[in-house]
Amino acid sequence: VMLCIGESEAEYDANLAGAVCAVQLKKGLAGISKEDMSRVVIAYEPVWAIGTGKVATPEVAQSVHATCRGILAEMYDQETADATRILYGGSVTPESVDSLMVQEDIDGALVGGASLDSEKFGRIINFQV
Repeated sequence: VMLCIGESEAEYDANLAGAVCAVQLKKGLAGISKEDMSRVVIAYEPVWAIGTGKVATPEVAQSVHATCRGILAEMYDQETADATRILYGGSVTPESVDSLMVQEDIDGALVGGASLDSEKFGRIINFQV
């Protein structure tokens, strides 16, 4: 199961990405047991970035991912937090993938439009760290 979270452009501009995503994550996982978390993948998809070609900075993406991992540790435990895959999915491109994937808490990419172009997608799946 994929749980997608993300803020609007106005929320991003107001430096509220982490806070908005924290609320969405807590609401989305309410009632989900620790045992069921092995079947959950979280994707941080800033709403303002979907299909626009705009990408969150690696620093902002890392910050949101770290916040999510911290919330998972609080809700469940550190082992569950570490085992849960958290993906970035806001207009991932060949130009942005390397700087995103090097971030400690970004476990992968949820690729949209770029997956329709085999050359772009090939570069994304063969990212360099």
